[in-house]
Amino acid sequence: MVAITKEAGAFVATRRNHTATSLLDLARTWLKRHDLRQKLAGMDAHMLRDIGWTVYDAKREAAKPFWKA
Repeated sequence: MVAITKEAGAFVATRRNHTATSLLDLARTWLKRHDLRQKLAGMDAHMLRDIGWTVYDAKREAAKPFWKA
């Protein structure tokens, strides 16, 4: 949410905090995605079957760069 005030500095500061939070959230998402894909890549066929994945699907997912969903 952006605060609307008569003072331009308050508007800019509020906006900057929102952007910083969004960037931190994006970085956390990327890190989590990277970690999960690394774990997926390390699983064997039996473990993948237990969680409902095929080896092909797991390899395809693990090969994606962290910034792609």
